[in-house]
Amino acid sequence: MPRAALCLVALAAALVSGGAAPAATPGVNGHLLIASGQRHAMTLIAMQPRNNGDRLMLNYGADQGATYSPDGTRIAFMNNYDGDYEICIMNADGTGTKQLTKNSSIDGYPTWSPDGRMIAFASNRDGDDDIYVMNADGSDQTNITSDDPADNEDPHWSPDGRWIGSTTDQYGYWHVLVLSPDGKFQATLDWRQESAWFDSWSPDGRSFVAQSNRAGSVDIYRYDVPDTDPIQWGLLEATVVSNDNASEERAVWSPDGKQIAFSSNRDGDFEIYVMNADGGPQRQITHNSVDDIAEDWQSLHDVLAPTVKALTSRGTPGKRIALRFKASDNSGRASIAFTVFVGKRPYGYLHTPLKARSAGQTYTASWSAPNVKGRLRFCAEAYDPSGNESPRSCARIVTR
Repeated sequence: MPRAALCLVALAAALVSGGAAPAATPGVNGHLLIASGQRHAMTLIAMQPRNNGDRLMLNYGADQGATYSPDGTRIAFMNNYDGDYEICIMNADGTGTKQLTKNSSIDGYPTWSPDGRMIAFASNRDGDDDIYVMNADGSDQTNITSDDPADNEDPHWSPDGRWIGSTTDQYGYWHVLVLSPDGKFQATLDWRQESAWFDSWSPDGRSFVAQSNRAGSVDIYRYDVPDTDPIQWGLLEATVVSNDNASEERAVWSPDGKQIAFSSNRDGDFEIYVMNADGGPQRQITHNSVDDIAEDWQSLHDVLAPTVKALTSRGTPGKRIALRFKASDNSGRASIAFTVFVGKRPYGYLHTPLKARSAGQTYTASWSAPNVKGRLRFCAEAYDPSGNESPRSCARIVTR
């Protein structure tokens, strides 16, 4: 039951907001990163778990295997726009996509080092699945499990930087593997005839969660790491924190360590649920007819929302129209997403990259207006480097 890469991806990042979204509330957890859609064509989405549905679409067609950088401003993800899976990064608002690996093999499931300088990932470029590490700019790609003939998948770097949690089929079943970032130390957990897959570390690195079918169905288990040196990994005991007859997978910790989000297909397709870190109570936060897979939970480095104000603009249908607006953010940068309406019908979309934005300044974005009849208006939403979203602001387009 390996987590194989399956879906087709379009590299161009689209950013669409469905309806007016409230500004981020200071003090709440960061965005929950999910992959949503049919398993062969998923979309990366960031959502505020407390708002149950305020969504920022980051990358259409992105498959499972995405994670925030430690400061919450970038996302590393897997993408097969060129025919095989590669590792890419983008800003947390969906802009600035950059490809880091390029070969004819499968590179997937990236994870950041705690200082944000390195990325570990899985690749089959040497014949079997191995764990690689590289600099965050894609340079110096090194196989750290080259001496291991087993398949090693889905790495997760620990918050203290000492360990990488992974999954291996070393004993004929999938098991949790903990290794050092240079690959010289490796320890396997749970080598019984049931499978287990590493999911995520707690923010303090003192616990991790995994999914296992040891009780028949796939459930979520928690392991607490003792404060000893050396750590006796093989003696760690698992405690079930979510046990359901359905399949439960891809558990991720909230940035404050108090909650765990996970995916379950208990209602027929995979939806996102949130529970306390000790196992309860549980709350369903997505409700739709496609699969929603938990990927990561953004850190709390920036929870202040940017601001944007759409200004009355003028132009001629069939020509380029300058959409006027004001925007600012405490970081000094913001990207702007525009939706143009003809009457009440959404007609066009425009998205600017992250740029310097200062309070009091008026900016413009050029939109190629088709020759249409009807009352025109546009709405703008601002996103800061952490993906925090402003309320929507709308204004008229006066046509000549």
